This record gives sequence, structure tokens and C-alpha cells, in this order.
Amino acid sequence: MDDADLLRSLGVNPATLAPAPAAVRTADARQRFGRPCSTCGAEAISTGTVDLPQGSFWLDSCRDHMLEAFRLRAGRWPAAGDAFAVLREAAAEAGVALTVITDREAG
Repeated sequence: MDDADLLRSLGVNPATLAPAPAAVRTADARQRFGRPCSTCGAEAISTGTVDLPQGSFWLDSCRDHMLEAFRLRAGRWPAAGDAFAVLREAAAEAGVALTVITDREAG
């Protein structure tokens, strides 16, 4: 699924997205947290960029729409064993270091 398809699936009008720099730094992304979700307007907890023919744009997401974007990009919801792989891939794509800590007692 390309970024234009992702936006269509989420119901996001590309004309409403803010331009993003070609090379995003972590500090740039952090400044976007708390903005309205590009899909529903709720408080965003995640941000990323989408590449369209007219350039790069910010896609700010609340929890639910961040997870929906992961699902859409993967083409399915990950099975329980695949969830960490999806998170690692998303972190690598975003250029973010990720350490997953689990509580084996809690399951």
C-alpha cells in the first residue's frame, strides 16, 4: 500500500496535511506530539511522514489511527507473535531505537 492509498483508506484529505522536511529529525517529530490527529482530530500520540507526488507531509495520529495505519500497511492485523516484529519494523522505518520489555509473569 503506498502513502496515497493509506491516506484514502484513513479518510485523510492530503490538502489538510502540513508539509514535512525531506529529512525528519527526532526533534521535529517530538514537536508534533499533542497536535490533532490527521484523521479524527483527537490528540495525536504518534507522527510520521507520507510521501506524495507533491512532496512529504506530516501524518499525525491518535492511538487508534496509528494502529489502523500499521494494520493497513501490513495488509492485516499482526498475529500475537508478529506484533513485536511490526513494532520493530515501524521503529526502524522511523529511525527510532526500540527496546521491548515484557513481563513474562503477566503473560
